[in-house]
Amino acid sequence: MGSTIKVTREPAFSEEQCNALFAAILVHDDIDLGAELPDTIHLEYSQQHFVDCYQICLQLWQTSVDRKFLGTVAEKLYWHHRLEPETVLAFKHMRAKFKHLRFAYMAFDKRHYYPREFHRIIRKMGNLQDAFKHEQIADIRRNAIFLRLLTMNFVYAFSTRKIRQFQPTTPEGFRDYVNKEIDFVRQGLLESKVSARNFHEMRKVISRQVALYDNLKIVYPSTYHDSISRYLSTINGLMGGVHDELVAEHFASGQDYESYAFDVPDTIRQLLTAWVEKYEKPV
Repeated sequence: MGSTIKVTREPAFSEEQCNALFAAILVHDDIDLGAELPDTIHLEYSQQHFVDCYQICLQLWQTSVDRKFLGTVAEKLYWHHRLEPETVLAFKHMRAKFKHLRFAYMAFDKRHYYPREFHRIIRKMGNLQDAFKHEQIADIRRNAIFLRLLTMNFVYAFSTRKIRQFQPTTPEGFRDYVNKEIDFVRQGLLESKVSARNFHEMRKVISRQVALYDNLKIVYPSTYHDSISRYLSTINGLMGGVHDELVAEHFASGQDYESYAFDVPDTIRQLLTAWVEKYEKPV
């Protein structure tokens, strides 16, 4: 194909579009049991689609994420183990923007992987959020130290450099990436029971797919993109509820999160099965 299309340094999307994307991110786990998939799902997108979708995620992140705020949150939690409600919400929103950009990088960059150092920031934010939620003081202090280190100017610059080195995938590469994601869920559904860890990994696939269609429905609005986004958001919300219960049980009783196995709830299994059946099985 021709020369690679590149992400620009200048804002390519309006503030209204960025706000609409963030509004979509905030409801990425809203449950609508009446949501339906379109009759068929296609994966026919151009490299321009990938660049545009990544551009809006990068723009939202660049214009609304504050490194100093993250450092301040880490310091407050380390010393006081508590936050004001508005700070908790702001921290949650900032992590959502980090996660969304990470998902976009994985879906639309030709390497289809999480940039390791960037991912580390998000993980520490999540670990700190869980420790705070479940009042685990030792975990709060440990993760606060790590997050404060990661938000130091030169460390942060190093950790975020990869997201500015975006190289868009090809249509063929995108289709291969999505089909591998779908097949991972398909294989999980073949098991009578699933470990908590594998259930969480399946949910990550759903979260990445929700993010993908949230981008498409804002940048390329259509009832088709809306319907897939709403259906996947429902699965994401249901699976998220189960995951929260597993994490709470782990903190409360020490239940082994890695190996604990259980039946996938019927509603979730049915929704996942209907979704994966929209895609061709690998030969």
